[in-house]
Amino acid sequence: MESRNATVALSNAIEYLVETYPELVSGHLASHYSSGDLETYQQLDILRSILCVRPPTAKLPAKILDDIVLVLRQEQEHKVLTPSSSIPELSGETQGSVKIKLWKGDITSLAEVTAIVNAANSQMLGCFRPEHKCIDNVIHAAAGPGLRDECGRLMEEQKMEEPVGTAKVTKGYCLPAEHVIHTVGPQLGRGRAPSEKQTEQLRSCYISCLEAAEKLPPLEDGRKVLVFCCISTGLFAFPQALASKIAVSTVLDWVQSHPATTITDVIFDVFSDADYEEYVKVLATANLLPPTSTTLPLPLPNATLQLASTWLKEADTLIISAGAGLSASTGLDYTSTTLFSRHFPAFLQYGFRRLYDLFGPYNWPSPQIKWGYYFTHLQMVRSWPKSPVYASLLNLANTFGEGNVHVRTSNVDGMFVRNGFPAEVVSTPQGQYRILQCVKNCREDATFLSEDFLDAALPFIDPKTQVLTDASKVPLCKYCGGDMFICVRAADWFNQRPFTEGECRWKQFRRQSLAKGEERRNNVVILELGVGMSTPGVLRWPNEDLAGRAGGNVKLIRVGLDASGCVDWDFELGVGIQGDIAQVIRGLASSRDHA
Repeated sequence: MESRNATVALSNAIEYLVETYPELVSGHLASHYSSGDLETYQQLDILRSILCVRPPTAKLPAKILDDIVLVLRQEQEHKVLTPSSSIPELSGETQGSVKIKLWKGDITSLAEVTAIVNAANSQMLGCFRPEHKCIDNVIHAAAGPGLRDECGRLMEEQKMEEPVGTAKVTKGYCLPAEHVIHTVGPQLGRGRAPSEKQTEQLRSCYISCLEAAEKLPPLEDGRKVLVFCCISTGLFAFPQALASKIAVSTVLDWVQSHPATTITDVIFDVFSDADYEEYVKVLATANLLPPTSTTLPLPLPNATLQLASTWLKEADTLIISAGAGLSASTGLDYTSTTLFSRHFPAFLQYGFRRLYDLFGPYNWPSPQIKWGYYFTHLQMVRSWPKSPVYASLLNLANTFGEGNVHVRTSNVDGMFVRNGFPAEVVSTPQGQYRILQCVKNCREDATFLSEDFLDAALPFIDPKTQVLTDASKVPLCKYCGGDMFICVRAADWFNQRPFTEGECRWKQFRRQSLAKGEERRNNVVILELGVGMSTPGVLRWPNEDLAGRAGGNVKLIRVGLDASGCVDWDFELGVGIQGDIAQVIRGLASSRDHA
């Protein structure tokens, strides 16, 4: 009933905002809204975007505010929250009674928190550009319009912009955190080194936030937990290496000079791998080291996780349906600029920044440059370490017994088999890296194992230029002498023949899973991991169709970020869980183990 109420509230809020502020609905928002039949994630995107550009002077009626709060509460109920108490303290020299912690993740998903820090701008009203992924936008979107309204009142009273280096406290509204501490960091020009004044301003931000937190009431358990984001390092362009040094040294100096502080926990929250690595280096110089164990904390229990756990406990058949988000959860993130620059530095000169940039046709300067890239890519994937995420999935799959599990994935990296899943339970409709094909499709069987070409080429890839130096190692079809490419669905020449057997196995498994027996029928769970909207017709929509037409014995658990973690709220046979896939899998596998 609550989900239906939230669905109605979401529709009501959008309808009011569109009718009242039509000038705020433009571009992709207008096209989405005019299309009519929208999924929940699309409606949430429209709501967030309109609220992002809504000025604080545009007051909302109490009923609409109530609807928006209901929507945000419902959204949070589908979100993985991490309790601050579950994040381990850094080992090494203690800082009095204050526990110092490091956490990589969404700052708005931390629970049991006194205050989170927002890197605000001088207007203190949030970011008015929906396309920005800045921390200001993220926090305001999760908190709801009440946060901007309070900030507006504070600025109206102040009658001036917020000075750099100071801090202001507001309520947390729909956030798990009880308060938000807003601070304005120094803003640099891109590529410029900070001045001495700007360095001191950043230091002042941290001190001001600590002093503001000192005045806040503790949590019910007596703790006082302050979470810092990376102040000024995003659009404000403060160099992360220096910013992390300032953050750590300032906090540690303040803690040491305030032995009677009421703050019990300080958490440095980062979002990217690069930021995390910087903090690890800086903290190590202060003899503070992350725990050796990389086990993620269990999520804070909620009704959505409980429902998903119950479905898994009751199921006797498991379908694992995996997209790019699963690979990203193991670090193999095709959208990561950090990963690309680390493994493919020589290809930055061509304007490439992400692995996704190089899927599909591209006019390469030469075949040797092209295959220098693709062989380097294939070797990176082949050498990718085994992941605890797949280990948890395999353990979960093994609880269902032989013949009761099938993996269907749009990922072409072969990671399921490399991590222990039997090849006969895996189908890959989008292809696989392990096969090359003739682009002309001169023969139906013009497909070859890529490993043979890769092993022959690797000694001839220049380590600096990453170019294939021997032209004879460029793959050519042995039948027609034509061009070859990785056998993946990147264009209309894709050869599906090597994957026909896997597709037949999938269809047979599906028929058997849904077949009604004399006494019972199988209870099937589709565990959909990181499947977004790039190719929804491959996995996402068929999964929904399978759950929707199977008479109630097929349940869909969708896990991921943004659209890949969202199921329509009124779809009773599916739940969406927004969060880190590895963390969710650990929680769900734990519940199955104790069934």
